[in-house]
Order: sequence, then C-alpha cells, then structure tokens
Amino acid sequence: MSSVWLVSRSIRLRTFQIPIRRSTIHRYHSSLAIENEENEFAKRQLVISENNQWFYPQLTTLREGLTPTRLSSFRSKFESYNWPEAKRIDDVHLIEGRISSIRKSGKGMIFLDLTQDMTRVQVVLMNKMIGESKDQFSEYHDQFKKGDHVIAIGYPGVTNVGELSLKCTKRLKMASPIMHPIPPKLTSSSKRFSNRVVDYLVNTRSRDVIVARSKIINDIRKFLDNREFVEVSTPTIASNTKGANATPFTTSSKHIKKGDAPLELQLRVAPELWLKKLVIGGFDKVYEVSQVFRNEGIDSTHNPEFTTVEFYQSFTTLEELMKMTEDMFKQICETMKKYDVTKLHADKLLTSFQDNGFKKLEFIPEIQKATGHHLPTELTVESLTEYFSIINLPLPPTKSVPHLLDKLSSTYLEPQCTSVPTFIYHQPSAMSPLAKSTTMTYNDNMTYDISRRFELFINGSEYVNAYEEENSPLDQARKFKLQQQLRDNFHDDDSIVPDHKYLAAMEWGLPPTGGWGLGVDRLCMLLVGEKRIEEVLTFGTLPDVVR
Repeated sequence: MSSVWLVSRSIRLRTFQIPIRRSTIHRYHSSLAIENEENEFAKRQLVISENNQWFYPQLTTLREGLTPTRLSSFRSKFESYNWPEAKRIDDVHLIEGRISSIRKSGKGMIFLDLTQDMTRVQVVLMNKMIGESKDQFSEYHDQFKKGDHVIAIGYPGVTNVGELSLKCTKRLKMASPIMHPIPPKLTSSSKRFSNRVVDYLVNTRSRDVIVARSKIINDIRKFLDNREFVEVSTPTIASNTKGANATPFTTSSKHIKKGDAPLELQLRVAPELWLKKLVIGGFDKVYEVSQVFRNEGIDSTHNPEFTTVEFYQSFTTLEELMKMTEDMFKQICETMKKYDVTKLHADKLLTSFQDNGFKKLEFIPEIQKATGHHLPTELTVESLTEYFSIINLPLPPTKSVPHLLDKLSSTYLEPQCTSVPTFIYHQPSAMSPLAKSTTMTYNDNMTYDISRRFELFINGSEYVNAYEEENSPLDQARKFKLQQQLRDNFHDDDSIVPDHKYLAAMEWGLPPTGGWGLGVDRLCMLLVGEKRIEEVLTFGTLPDVVR
C-alpha cells in the first residue's frame, strides 16, 4: 500500500489513500530508469559522432609503447603473489578489456571490473594516484560506461580485502565505446536469438555453452590427432553432392557453364565420398570437421546447416569402430567434467557406461523379440507390408523397404535407448547402401542380408553412424541401382543419388575401411544439458540467422 500526493504546482490539494502494489511502483521506477538511461545514451551517441577519433583511436597510440598483458596471464601471474607491505609492486603493466561493472566511492575513487578471455580483473582508479583533483578525475571518468572497451595502465596489487587489482597511475583510456545500454537481463528466447550479440553480453551461460562446444570439438580433434589421423578439407560445393540420404540446397555458377546455361551446383549433404576417395588415394587415416547442408525440416534437434565429424581408417572392422567410439566418448567426458557448464552431464554419461558398458541391440533379433514375430527373410515391400499388418503397426508415408525398416527401428528399438549409450547394429542391408553387406543366420535357420553397420543412440537420439565401407565397385554399382529404383518407384527423396565418378575411383582399390560420423551439435546439446539445437549454435537456427 502507498500514499500518493496529488500536487498542482506548489499547492497541496489532498492526500488520497490508493492501493498500489509494490511491484507496480518498482516497474514505474524501473521504466523511469530505463528512459533516463536511453536519453543518456542518445546524448552519448551525439558526442561520439562529434568526437569519432577520440572514441575509436588507433590501438598502438593508446599503448604508449608498453606491451599489453592479457587478463588471463595477469591473473595467473599475480593470483598467488607474495605482496609487499605496500600491497603493490612498482612494475607498470598495461591491461585491456571490456568494463563489466563500475562501482564509485565518492568523487575520487572508482572500482572497475574488466573482462577479457572469459577472465575478470579489478581496476582501481584514484584521483591521488593519477595526480588530479577530485573534480577533474570525476568529470573525465564519468564518461565511461559498462560495456566500453578500455585500456588501463598501472601497478599490480591487492586491495585491503585482498582483491587482485591493477592500481592505475594514468587515466583510463577509451578503446571503443558502447552505444546502447546493456539490459539487466534477457530471458525471452525470441529476443535472445533475434539479437544474439546482446544475449552473449547479458547471459554468461550463453557464452559458456559456445566455449564448451569449442572444447568438445578440440577434444575430438585431439583424440584423432593422437592416433595419427590427417585432418582434411573436402569440397563444400560441387556439381553433385552425394554420400547421404538427404535433399541438398542448390545454386548455380555464373562462370562455369554447362553448354550455354549456368552449371547447377549443390551444397554438400555429407563429405563421405570425398573422404573415401582420399583413402583410395593412399590416405589411410583421414577425418574432417565440417559444415553440411540439408534442405530439410527444422525442429528442436535439426537445423539445415549443422556440424559433423567424419573419419575413415583403412583395415578397420565394425567391432574396432565400436571400441574407438567408446574410447572417444570416455575421453570427451573425462575432459568436459572439468568445466562447470558440462560437469553434471559429462559425469552422468561417464557413470552410465562405466557401470554398464555400452549397450548393444542387434537389429533383427531385437525386432523379433519386441514384436513376437519373425521378420520375413526376403525383405520386400509386400512382405514387410504384411508384417506391419500382423503386428498392427501403421505404415509410414513412404512405403519403401528402407522406410518400412526405419519405422520398425523407431518404434521398437530406439525407445530402448535410454541414458546408457546404445549401439543398434547389423541393420538390414537395404537400409545401408554404402555399407559392406553380409549374411547372418538367426533362430530357426533364417538367413538375412545385413550390413556391417551401427548407430549409437542416447536417450532416443542418434549421435553416431558408422560402418565397414562397401569396397567392391561391382556391389556398390548394384546398390546404387537399387537406390535409383527407390527414387523412381516410391519418390523416395531420401535415397542416395548414384555417383558414377565415385564408382570409377573405387576401381583403383578401396581397402577394407571403417567409416564413422558424429553429429557434433547433438553431442554438445547432450553435454551442456540443452534440449534445443539453437542453444549450441553461435547464431541459432536458420530462421534466427535470416530473421
């Protein structure tokens, strides 16, 4: 409750007791503060426009010949320093960074926090140390705002409460100003991703997630580099992109013609065939961390542009690929449990497979176990349609053999993949046109064509797809032909377009090879505990990027 005085100029008329919520008063004062701040920054923008050179000086002139010390190095050097009685050393240091907070103590003392490289260092400014009157000191330093990039010169030391600081011997120097007030908070998802720059300035969690992503990718590289893999870059744009069941983005070249018309080009959907060509060419261990592009739907775990890691190693079996997967995930979890943003989920994942090991579900036996019915040995559209009828399962929209089998997997196998990493392996060969095939006999002497392939699932989501590569150009040609029939007969856009150049390359000899692919974005989501893919992408999903 609050009293409101109604006043007309200097005449007090009457006091009314009006019930007003404290939250209403708080919002009123907050809106006034925001309005005042916006007016202040509007004036600042005018001052900046009239004094552009002062606000955006050349860096070398600001440094005055001094060598800058990064804040992380400054903190490492002086954090455990044995300070003299004066609580400082007379050794001039220059540090640089963004002002993250300003605290004033009268007109003659200011405490600033500078941040750089995710590290914070306090800066202490006193009029006496700089050699100015309080009025001069205050008038000059009042122009600095939270968010400005500045340079500070002075002596390393500690305050009376032991806070590591730089005690300035010179005025603070402007390196680059901020022209808008930083909001105190930003929680709305639409606002965060429509202005990701401000999100990073306001929300340390958003920055921490992107840093964690970098560390995860770096650890994957370290795992492969330590095993003497060669990192490569393969074409992102080409006349035909193959290597995955996906719809590509298309464009054209103004300078490369097919006849008189511009040559149609596509962004890659996967680097797989390029990498296998390198194996044929003598690179026995190769990998690529790459962006791939698929002109498909967007949801909480899918974006048309995403990051993958693929590696290929000659003379490698499916079982060896499984072991490498387990070793890599263990290493990543051991690394990421050191960081606050990933510790909880890395520890949880590590514990789940240290206690139980990676779980394994063999496709055909597990389907038969879940449904109580044997799969037909001849996996045709007709036999599978009848099977769906027997087990009372609705048919998928595309009624090709791969889609029917995928429906069985998503219904009966993937839900079994909980927090323990789970390999679903030996998928029927019809689901894996680029994988090595063999026959497998199960109960009652029923023989099936299966692929030497696995997919790794955690909590129902796929993370890794790997297999022994088909290395016979004759068998690969036959499988490509079957893929073309799927496109023609079922309008199955997910089927792979035959690549005759790749078949020609295979004739030079692809050794027995293990291939492996990981969805980096999903792994990052898992380890930082995010449910939506935009949280681990620097500027969100495609709608956020083009908004």
